[in-house]
Amino acid sequence: APRAPRLRSRGQTPRTLRNAGVSSSGLALWLLENGAELNPRASVREDEVGRGIWSSGALDLGAEVAKIPWRLLLTKATAMRSLGLSPRLAKEVGEYPCIALQLIHEKYLLKEESFWHSYLELLPETEEIGASFTWNDDDLELLSGSLIKNMSKFLREKISEEYQSITQKVFAQNPERFPQDVFTLPRFLWAYAVLLSRSFRLRLDGKDEVIALVPWIDFMNHDPDSKAYVAATRDGNGPAVLLKTDRPYQGDEQIFDSYGRRSNDELLLLYGFSLTRNVHNFVEISLVDLWAKSDLAQAKKTWLKAQGADVDEMQSLCLPRGYWPQETMLLMRLLLLTPRDLNRRDANLLQSFSDLGMKNAFSPSVERRALRTLRQLCEELLQRCPEERRQSDARIMAEPELLQRLPTKEKCAIMTRYGEVNVLETNVRRIDRLLDHIPFVFDKKEARRQQIFPGLAEDSKPADFDIFLKEFAFDD
Repeated sequence: APRAPRLRSRGQTPRTLRNAGVSSSGLALWLLENGAELNPRASVREDEVGRGIWSSGALDLGAEVAKIPWRLLLTKATAMRSLGLSPRLAKEVGEYPCIALQLIHEKYLLKEESFWHSYLELLPETEEIGASFTWNDDDLELLSGSLIKNMSKFLREKISEEYQSITQKVFAQNPERFPQDVFTLPRFLWAYAVLLSRSFRLRLDGKDEVIALVPWIDFMNHDPDSKAYVAATRDGNGPAVLLKTDRPYQGDEQIFDSYGRRSNDELLLLYGFSLTRNVHNFVEISLVDLWAKSDLAQAKKTWLKAQGADVDEMQSLCLPRGYWPQETMLLMRLLLLTPRDLNRRDANLLQSFSDLGMKNAFSPSVERRALRTLRQLCEELLQRCPEERRQSDARIMAEPELLQRLPTKEKCAIMTRYGEVNVLETNVRRIDRLLDHIPFVFDKKEARRQQIFPGLAEDSKPADFDIFLKEFAFDD
């Protein structure tokens, strides 16, 4: 099941849990009393970086680790029942805010009387999660020069606006059920931090996905290589969420889940940590201004739709440090295309776009225009981080012991900002190489032909041409 990454990851700096010492055995007992099945060779345990699921004995590949009945999950359906909201409000309030309200209701209003108390008392507090959208303004200054600073402010503002909307739609209509001193904005932000860092997207019986908190299973930590099986299922006992191992486990091993390919920006924004070396780093580049200036913009959007693309997603570009997806240059070529570049002069613009075959380079002039524009966009983002700060971050990143001694938020800010700069600088160098090699890589067939029969004097071919072909996968 798709999952949002949770707070803890291997190698993270230890943090003190406010609920440290609260035994997870109470959670296991509650689950078992309510029909859950837990493998006796696995349990929720606490280590130096938080709680996780550990094996206490050998587990085979595909072993069932846990089966949690659907009725023990926290979903929009349980929230509507718990909060007693009307069907009209059920349509107006989304899944995340509904479950957020239930978390506050159960933890801070019902407290020990809550059905989910044994689970809720183990959940981390806002500061322990550490998601940057929950940082105060002083802490956000640590992110100066990073793209994540504005993203954090934006998300916090959106959640605050959601809270204000719910205040008018829900709280004002039911003041006795939603006391103002209980349903506060800080608690609403806490509930969102819990949801964004722990929730699963589950599909039961082929129906639409639902957002859900899954007690016990959502204590799994992150390993990008894990292929643990977590999915909704149904048997004679009814619907449930099942966890199976992806490999054999020995005793005293942590059982991991994969949160997906996440950049440091995403990890810090939502989950409160960054990785020293994150091969999945990327930078999101806005293309809104390019679209506004692009010739034939409406026809280009129509053509993209005809190709099955989501035009809304084409308003920005995710630029990785590694290989570019084919869509990267296709989109840049399309945006920089002018009427003069078209082969056809009739009114069928959509066919003209298709005839160009924009998945591959088709014109040296368009290719140069697209690459130079992409380079300019990278440079503009780099300028947000002063050179002095870049050099300072690089020095700290080169000294692991110094980095580890820094306060958690400062350390995460440096790793995230350094990752962004690294992606952008790497792509600037890549673009420069591409510009240098355009005469030799006009298309894949020509690149192969010139690699074997350059058709030019040997000394006129770039010295790194063969390496270049391999790096950019022109031989695939």
